[in-house]
Amino acid sequence: MKNFILLIVFLIVGPLAYAQGAQAYFNQSANYYVGGKNAEALATVGEGLQKYPGDPKLRELQGKLKQEQKQKDQQKQDQQKDQQKKEQEKKEQEKKDEQQKQDQQKKDQEQKDQQQKDSQDKKDEQEKQEKDQQKGQDEKEKKKDQKDQQPSDEEKRDQEKKQRDQQLSDKLQQMKISKEKAEMILQAMKNQEVQYLQQNKRKASKPKDRNKPDW
Repeated sequence: MKNFILLIVFLIVGPLAYAQGAQAYFNQSANYYVGGKNAEALATVGEGLQKYPGDPKLRELQGKLKQEQKQKDQQKQDQQKDQQKKEQEKKEQEKKDEQQKQDQQKKDQEQKDQQQKDSQDKKDEQEKQEKDQQKGQDEKEKKKDQKDQQPSDEEKRDQEKKQRDQQLSDKLQQMKISKEKAEMILQAMKNQEVQYLQQNKRKASKPKDRNKPDW
């Protein structure tokens, strides 16, 4: 009789205690979930299912927690992929910007070098023109100086006349002849020279007689 009573008490209290234990795990896991502690919620559900593997509420809660955890893991992976993609795009953009910067610097340097070259060429050309101009001016002045230094034909004749007059004067002084007498002698010599030239001119105008000898 005593054993029968114990059996009835066990059959009544046992399921109630089983239900209270499974509910406690369920409640604890739900609290963790509400607090954002998914890992602790799954761990608590797992412990409850180990003790109460047939409890439907714990199984359903575990399924939902695993599904949500899977979604969160997938979302986290997607976020990581997006972050990696953004970082890769950022690196590529930085690389592209750096290449553009280098290309622009190279272009600016080439333009600067070309400007310096053009400026130097222009300067050299200007210096060459100035040198040629100065050379031409120097040659012009040199010719002018040479021309100034060289006496004209009239000046030469005057100089020669002065020399002859000086020589004649010296000779007259040596011969002790006066200047007036010397001028008379010179005038007579000139007259004779003119007559001689006129005679030669008349002879040259007459036809030559071939029968007469040249002498």
